[in-house]
This record gives sequence, C-alpha cells and structure tokens, in this order.
Amino acid sequence: MKDPQTGTENPGVRGNRFERPVVRYSVTFLLGWVAIIASLYLANLIAVGWTPPWPVIGLHGVAPNMGRQGWGRILTLEAGQEFNSWGQRDRPRELQPAPQVRRIAFVGDSFLEESVPVPVSLVVEEKLGRKDLEVVNFGVSATGTSDYFYRIKNVVIPLGAREIFLFFYVGNDFAPDKLSTRLAIFSTYPKDSIASRMGLLALNHLVTNRHRNVLRVWQPESVDNLHAREQAMMQRFQTLDDDGVRMALLDLSHFEGAQKERLRQILARPESSALFAALRHPDSGLFRSYMFESLFHWAVGEGYREEDTPPEELVMGIYPRVLAMKQVCDAAGVAFSLVVVPMGFHVDPRYAETWSLFGDPYRFGHNRRLATQQFKDLLQRDGIVVHDLTSALQGVRGAYLNVDGHWSRQGVDSVAAVLTRIIQSKIAQ
Repeated sequence: MKDPQTGTENPGVRGNRFERPVVRYSVTFLLGWVAIIASLYLANLIAVGWTPPWPVIGLHGVAPNMGRQGWGRILTLEAGQEFNSWGQRDRPRELQPAPQVRRIAFVGDSFLEESVPVPVSLVVEEKLGRKDLEVVNFGVSATGTSDYFYRIKNVVIPLGAREIFLFFYVGNDFAPDKLSTRLAIFSTYPKDSIASRMGLLALNHLVTNRHRNVLRVWQPESVDNLHAREQAMMQRFQTLDDDGVRMALLDLSHFEGAQKERLRQILARPESSALFAALRHPDSGLFRSYMFESLFHWAVGEGYREEDTPPEELVMGIYPRVLAMKQVCDAAGVAFSLVVVPMGFHVDPRYAETWSLFGDPYRFGHNRRLATQQFKDLLQRDGIVVHDLTSALQGVRGAYLNVDGHWSRQGVDSVAAVLTRIIQSKIAQ
C-alpha cells in the first residue's frame, strides 16, 4: 500500500498483511505438507537399498534365495527348477517378452510352485516346444483370489502377458476375502494403496511386507520355518511305533473328553497302520500336517467353515473377485480363463485310500464340490472360459502326493498334457 503523503510503498503495511493469522496458518500448513511429502520421498529413496526390485516386491516380496528355505522345499530334497531373479520357480525371464513372442501367464498358489521338481508351467512350455510362446510361472504359495486379482492387475499384465490362466484350487480358494474399495495409506503390494500410487513402493514395502501371507505362513527367514517344523514332525513319527503315532496325533488334536475318545477309537482301527506308514515315509519326503485339524473334526462329526457353509455362500464370497479379474483383463486386451483344480480326495483313488481312516473321502469337501459346479455355471454364463481338470485327473492313482496334497510328477504330467492341447488348439484357430 502506498503512503498517502509520500506516494511510496509502505513496507510496514505490506508486512502486516503476512502477519494476519489466516495467512500465517495457511503458509505454515502448506510448508508442513511440503516437508512431510519431501520426507516421505527421502525415506523412500533410503528404503530402496533394503528393498528387492520390481516385480519381486509384487510376488514373494523377498530375495529369491529365501525361496529355497520356504516354498522351495522340494529343492532341499531333490534337484529341480531353481528360482529366477523374480523369485519364481521358473526360467530367467525378461521384463517384457521378445518381439513376436506371446507371453502366457499361469497365476495361482502353491500348485504352481511347490512339491515337484519341475513346475507345470515349464512342463507345458517344453511340450509346446515353440520359440514364439513362453509360459511364465506367477504362482505364489499361501495366496487366494484377492491376491490373484491384484497380482494380475499390477504385476502380470504390466509384464506383458497376453493370456492368463488362473488356477483355482477347490480346496482353499473358496475362502472369503473381499476386495477393498478404499485405498489404504500403506498396503502389501501388489494391493493398491496411496503410497504405491505416489510411487513410494520401497517405503510401502518396508512398512507392510511382514504382513505378506506367504512370509507369515512359511517364515523363510526363520531357522524353524514351516518346512523345518514339518520335517521334524515326520522324523519324530519315524522314531515311533504305531501306538506312539496314535498318541502323537491325539495330542495334536487338542481334543478332550468325548471328542478325544472318539478319535482314539478311530485311530485304533487296524487300517490305521497304512496311514501311519505314509506319514513316516511320504511321497518325495514331503510331509504336511495342515489337513490334520480339519480331518480330526470331520472324523468325530464336527463341521468347520468350509463344510458348514452353503455352496451358494461359498460361491458368492469369491465370485465378484473373479469377475473383476476378467474385467481388468478385458480392459487390457488380455485373454482370461479359469482352470479348476480339484481336491485329491475327489479324483485320486490312492490319495483317498490314504486318508479313508477318517471317513468317506469323497464326502470330504462335499459343499465345495457342489459350489464348484455352481461356480462354473456362473462363469460360463458371464462368458468366462473354464477348464476343469477333474476329468483329466479322475482315477489317476498317485496324481497327488499322498501326504503333501499337491500334484505329483504324474499329476503334473497329466495336467500339462491337457493344458498343452488347449493352448495348441487356440493357436490353430
């Protein structure tokens, strides 16, 4: 403002303008936000030194060498496909496929990366035998349909996949887990978050990676990781006679009273010896105890969520996520189809016989089997291609590892033969 007597600018008056509370608070608020944002990007720059590169942070989230200690347990027992630079059990891959090469992505959980020396994706790629096709393994253990959605959206499609086969395991992929419609400040990548949208992937990784399910389940950094504990249990069973194994299983059940007595009677049956022999010397030396709890409850007549939930509820708990995957793929011009992986109880006679001590194996997972048919009907109604592996695996003895529950080499070969024919027929069209 000008001085009325001199006609010159009055600095004191101008200075008073910035002394006004509203102006002062606004400037302070703005500078505060600038300082916070600058600090976040500085912290992100520092965090880069402790963070694996993309796409590792969107898959297993840890350095590839940790995979051998956890989900690469087969490699501690026999030779097989090692981990590539992305932390996947796969051949080395470039971030984008070479020109004229069609990248096909297999997305799923442990069925794509555990328990066999050579994963099914590589077996299919070898059977195809074409330089213009590559089948890339995007399997991550201990993940479900919400994880599949974000993996497809934020990792698989950006890596140049032109076709996606989603492997849906009937045994555990009906688990409810809603897609979030809100952006959290931080969220385990590849899930969307405000931090990842701002490019703060390294900082987001340091804050959230410990919550990644595959790391929580397998604990690859721990000496006493899941594989080590399971192997220790198997080795303990190997030192026990049948009565000792019965007592150990009763202890694992944590049952009391009538429940414990009922399970004791079941474990005392003569046919229990066959199961105990399998527990001592499982196929490929791969031991898993994750089924014990559900089988114990089932054997004594008690249900649990997957058995008590109506098929319709199981389907509607996961169907919106599958539709979202299809929509994301359609928007990107990527072909999408779903591969149904049945439970070993329902297709492999030898696997069913191994666990028949606890009841009729075909009825285990009954609601999930009913839900699968409803699920397929809905998918086909909405134009989603379904490849059901049930007929390919039906009656194949030894298709599933007897204690581990994943595919054996024989099972992988059966599945690979079917998928190879499917891909070849698409190419010929």
